[in-house]
Amino acid sequence: MPYAEEEDTRKVQTAVIGRAESDWPVFLPYDHDDFDRFMRGRTRDDFYCGILLGGCGKKLSPKRYTDKKCHFAHRPPVHCRRTEIGEDSADHLYIGRAVADWLKQQGQRAVQPVYKPRGHQVRDVVDVSYEAGRRFIRVQLARRSKREWEEADAKLRVRHSQLDWFFGPDSLLANWQVERQGYALRVQCRSLGTMRTVEIGTQFPDRPVEWSSLSECTLTPEGIVTPSLLRTPSGIVPRHAAPAEPAPGPPGLRLAPASVLITDAVLSHATDTHRWFDVSVRVNARLSLPAQADSPDVHQAYLPVGATLSLDGVGTWLIEAGALQRIRTDAADRPTDSADLSPDTYSPSPEERPLPPDAAVVASFRKTLENTARSKNVVTTATLGKGASLHGHTLSVDRWRELLLRVEQPRTPGKPVLSALITGRDGGPAPFFREILHGLGWTKSFSDAELLDIWNRERGRVHEAYSSSPANPSFLPRQEDRRGPLGRVSVKRTDSAAERRAALDALLDLADEARQARDLDTCEQVLSLAERAALSTDTHEALRIHTDWLVDQRASELLKTWERLAALIDVMNRDGDDFHPDQLRRALRNAEELAEEVGDDLAAEERRDIARWQRHLERMAERLTLSQIRGHAVAVRVALRQAAREGRTTTWGDLALRIGAPLAALNPDDKIAVLVEVDRETPDDRPLLAALVTAHGGDRPHPLYQQVLFNLDRIAPSPEALFMHWRMALRRHSELR
Repeated sequence: MPYAEEEDTRKVQTAVIGRAESDWPVFLPYDHDDFDRFMRGRTRDDFYCGILLGGCGKKLSPKRYTDKKCHFAHRPPVHCRRTEIGEDSADHLYIGRAVADWLKQQGQRAVQPVYKPRGHQVRDVVDVSYEAGRRFIRVQLARRSKREWEEADAKLRVRHSQLDWFFGPDSLLANWQVERQGYALRVQCRSLGTMRTVEIGTQFPDRPVEWSSLSECTLTPEGIVTPSLLRTPSGIVPRHAAPAEPAPGPPGLRLAPASVLITDAVLSHATDTHRWFDVSVRVNARLSLPAQADSPDVHQAYLPVGATLSLDGVGTWLIEAGALQRIRTDAADRPTDSADLSPDTYSPSPEERPLPPDAAVVASFRKTLENTARSKNVVTTATLGKGASLHGHTLSVDRWRELLLRVEQPRTPGKPVLSALITGRDGGPAPFFREILHGLGWTKSFSDAELLDIWNRERGRVHEAYSSSPANPSFLPRQEDRRGPLGRVSVKRTDSAAERRAALDALLDLADEARQARDLDTCEQVLSLAERAALSTDTHEALRIHTDWLVDQRASELLKTWERLAALIDVMNRDGDDFHPDQLRRALRNAEELAEEVGDDLAAEERRDIARWQRHLERMAERLTLSQIRGHAVAVRVALRQAAREGRTTTWGDLALRIGAPLAALNPDDKIAVLVEVDRETPDDRPLLAALVTAHGGDRPHPLYQQVLFNLDRIAPSPEALFMHWRMALRRHSELR
């Protein structure tokens, strides 16, 4: 594809707004009337050729035309290598944002979309994690083999307790998912005015895909339920295959007073009149309370007031109560027969004893954390509270943050975060760890994955600091720094080594900070200066620890880069013959950049593969680019629609004469690609326009017709049934004239 130096002739239809790294996509409609509506509230400086679109990050200018399609254009000079520029080129961003927003509407927090996961290119997949990474949605957009998909599925299920797959319009993997679980979830985008809307499809065997909006779907513990699916006690099943619902049962069973003990409750959903909670009693059940009632605390036990018990439509016990009465926490550990649950036995808990003074709590927290650090262990909030004699009090997140920030004082350069020793219920960081970091001056807004990395790193630093010298951790001021002004002055006059030691200490503190920020370049520069100020063996040892860490990090970076290069070469060696020239050119460009980072010695074997594929690319010079394929598809689509209206078939030679392009001489794979683009937007209930392209003589389908059906996820008949399938398609065209 040529790239003009002073003028951009490509018709770019998508951009991102705000900044080059944004994931907020926009689609510029073709019509000039829609253009005016699109630009309301926007300026011509709002649009970028987004990095997540595979673009250059430079600004784009919206162009309005009345005689041709409106589009974006780069501002000269143009040096952009972006190849995907059509209306669907930002669909991965639309899908990622739509799925993330939907999860938040379903009550999920810590939702994190990733558009270029490690080992993948932009537009290959979109990953969306939630529940602190425990649950995961992968949107598979690029084509992959069954083996690759199964390997990826196995790896993801090891790391995540729940995994859901969405498959893009071009993915054939949905067929394998249908075979495995009885259905598959598809995803597609459609243009609606100035927007691209996201739709979710449910694919069943031998049935057309049933499409719906994301807002009609529901997230359940078992997975995603679309309008075409049904959640049952035995799992998620196709709605059309589910047994008929039983007739309504008798009215709700009236519960005897104090016959149920509720010990745990999690908000499920809310309506205008009630809130619904998933609760744990002697059986799993759901609790319904009036909207004005107080919410239950997960750390307390309750008796329901005015309760009835019934079964809902999916077989879950439903408790409807007017209110909850709190009882003593230790009641949950007692037998649960009716005598033990009487109100006389379990009256509401007495007034809680007062908390110890803050200073005593802070001192206890610090002592417990330091002892934990010396034993290279971790601690829970319950253990901290017990050691501080909190008597079962439940502290809020803000209260934990306030007390632990006092524990972290005084702050000195290089001091690790002691609160990193506190674990949450899931074994990861405590829920207030992020707030503590911000309170200590960490201004960056980091993702859940970055927070977990910081927590692991700080925990290791705390263990290292206290285990190396338990009586005087490495981050505390050294003895010579604690002397009064007079002592420092007298030493300064008699021994200049103190100045060198002070300079070395300052450099070591800077090295600690660079390690904490993982700034390898700064750490390397600081260590170079520190080596000149080193005085003795012990200072050399301190430098060696930093240097070893730096060498390990550099080696790790180099290894990761080489692994990325090796993985990319493996993909090219396995699938390169099926790549279009643009795809192969892009892969080779990425491989060249990675090989440059790794160096010729380590990448010698990969360099040979790169050279071999470069030669292969030169031999493919006469193949069409993706943009040329789409250009031919526009003209062929017009010609085939005309043929359909006239009730006739055509051939590649006839099409070449009509549109003035050498179509008959194209590579067969390029012909297939053109026909796939022609019928990409053809509705599922209409015959393909490609059926009108026949072999010479017009009495049988073109040999490529079956491959076009397969690539468009249409049912591809067996060779014996292909002729009849083709004749039925022609008959359907004649009926639609």
